[in-house]
Amino acid sequence: MADRIYLRHSTDKQTDARQRHALAALRASGAPVYEDPATSSRQLSLDRAGFTELLHEAAVGDTIRVADAARLFRSVADILALRPVLIRRGLHLRVESGLLSGIDLASDDPGTKMMVSVLTAVLEFQRDMISENTREGVAAAQASGKTLGRPAALDPGKAADVVTAYQEGAAIKALARQHQVAPKTIRRILDNAQARQFPDQLDTLPPLNGDKPHPEADP
Repeated sequence: MADRIYLRHSTDKQTDARQRHALAALRASGAPVYEDPATSSRQLSLDRAGFTELLHEAAVGDTIRVADAARLFRSVADILALRPVLIRRGLHLRVESGLLSGIDLASDDPGTKMMVSVLTAVLEFQRDMISENTREGVAAAQASGKTLGRPAALDPGKAADVVTAYQEGAAIKALARQHQVAPKTIRRILDNAQARQFPDQLDTLPPLNGDKPHPEADP
């Protein structure tokens, strides 16, 4: 049974120095390190090259170590896709800092299941609040006679529906086809709503060594 370290940061302007510091003792012990530099959290963990390599090399009983949970997952879809894979493979997942530290997130016991359920509920609540704030903001601007940016290709109701659908996993290109607009129009709606600051969902994910496919987002 071995420890395996996973590191990820989102852009070329960021570094993993803080993560390396948090995991310094494990690194010093010789634990192998797997990295996904400049990789968006929109990409499910199971579709990242570094994490995929880790899964291929991990043996039953090994423990995946991350500095904080956001380095590995930031969405309901990711948690729900990741846990069954780790459980089937007999792997453990431990976070070194934050509220989730000290818990094996890949455990299948009732307590961990409850904790994960609470965590997914919080993420879903956050997503719903963003959608609600978007609708209210658009309605308030319309009521005051303000025009936000260029003329809208979609009315406020449809724009809010786009944000909600995106947060529930719809891909940008699929939304563009559905509403018969260009993908850049969908991106502009999402950016105006600041929805892409919380990029979670993906559209189709190729299976990993026989694991069932999971949703992936539009690049």
